[in-house]
Amino acid sequence: MAELSETIDKKPRRGRRKKRKDVIRRAPVGAAPGTLIADPDAHPPELTLRTLGDDGQHEVIRNVDLSDIVGARREWSKIWLDCTGLANVELVDRIGEAFGFHPLAREDVLNVGQRPKVEFHEDHVFVVLPMLDRRHEASREQVSIFFNRNYVVTFQERPGDVFDPVRKRIDAGGKRLFERDADYLAYALIDAIVDAYFPLLEDRSEEIDLIEDEVLEYAEQDQLTRMYEMRREVRQLQRTLWPMRDAIAALVRTDSDHLSDDTQRFLTDTQDHAIQLLEMSETSRDTLTGLIELHMSLASARTNEVVNLLTIVSTIFIPLGFLAGLWGMNFNPDVSPWNMPELSLYFGYPTALGLMLVVALGLIWYFRRKGWLGRD
Repeated sequence: MAELSETIDKKPRRGRRKKRKDVIRRAPVGAAPGTLIADPDAHPPELTLRTLGDDGQHEVIRNVDLSDIVGARREWSKIWLDCTGLANVELVDRIGEAFGFHPLAREDVLNVGQRPKVEFHEDHVFVVLPMLDRRHEASREQVSIFFNRNYVVTFQERPGDVFDPVRKRIDAGGKRLFERDADYLAYALIDAIVDAYFPLLEDRSEEIDLIEDEVLEYAEQDQLTRMYEMRREVRQLQRTLWPMRDAIAALVRTDSDHLSDDTQRFLTDTQDHAIQLLEMSETSRDTLTGLIELHMSLASARTNEVVNLLTIVSTIFIPLGFLAGLWGMNFNPDVSPWNMPELSLYFGYPTALGLMLVVALGLIWYFRRKGWLGRD
C-alpha cells in the first residue's frame, strides 16, 4: 500500500477540472461477433515477457517474439506476458490464438471502456478492470487480464501502469510470487489496480476538507462550481468501483480450478479494499452534497441579511423622500439665510455632483467591506 501510493502523483487540484468521458470502442453496427477493430489513436504495442521459476530464477525479455513464448511456457513454470498498446490487431489475435483465448474475449480487449467483469473459461480466467494512469490520476484505462495456474497475460492501452510494486517484488525474489502458481501473480496485479485508487480518494477527501473550511469562512460561487465537478468525478468513480467489487467477489466465490484456495483467501483482502473504496467514495459524495446545501444556505442567509439592511435603509428614507417630494425643497432663500443657502453657491452644481459621487463610492466601499459585492 505504501509503495502504491508513490505510483500516483498527489497534486492539489485547483480550478476547473477537465471533464473525463469513458469512451467505449465498438465494432461497426452489424459486424460479426468477435470482429477485431483497433482504435486509430491506439498506442503501438510493446511485448514484455517475464519468466518465473519455482527456485527464484527469473528473466525479463523485452520486445519478445511470439515464437519464443511457446518455448518459455515449456521451460518455465510461470510466465507473465504484458502487451502495452493495442494498435496491432493482428498481434492481439495471434496472442489470443497462441493461448486459446475466446474470440469474444479478444474483441473485448480491443473494445476498451468495458464494464469491470470476470469470465471463467475452460482453460483460463478473463478479468477486465479499469486502471488509473500513473502520470495522470484522473485518467483511467482498461486492463485485460487472462490467467490460469501457469501464465498471466495482460493487455494495456498505453504505457504507464501501477504494476511497479509487483515488478519490484519479482526482481527482489519475493518467495510468494515464485513458490505459488501464476494465479497468485494475477492476484498481485489485481490488488495493485484496486489499491491504486486509495491515494486518489484520499486526495479528494483532503480537498473536500479544504473546501469545507473555505465555505465555513466565506461562501463563494467558484467553490460551488468545484464541488459540483468533484461530485461528478466521485460518481464516475462509484460507477467504476461497484462492478469492480462485484468482479472481485466473483473471483472469491468461484470454484474454478484456475484459482487455488490460498489465492482466493488473498483475494478476500482485495475484496475488502474494494468495499472500503466504495465506502470512501460514498462518504465523499455525501459530504459534498452536504457542503453544497450548506453553501446555498449560507449564500441565502447572506442575501437575506443584505436585503434586510437595505429594507431598513429604504424604510427610513421613504418618508423623508415623500416629504422632500411634497415640498419640492423650494424654500425662498430671501426670507431666511437658512433656506437652502447652497442655491447661492458659485460652485453649487459641481459640489452637488461631487457629493453624489462621494456618497456612491462610500456605499460601494461599505458594501464591499461587508462582503456583499464579493471578496478580492
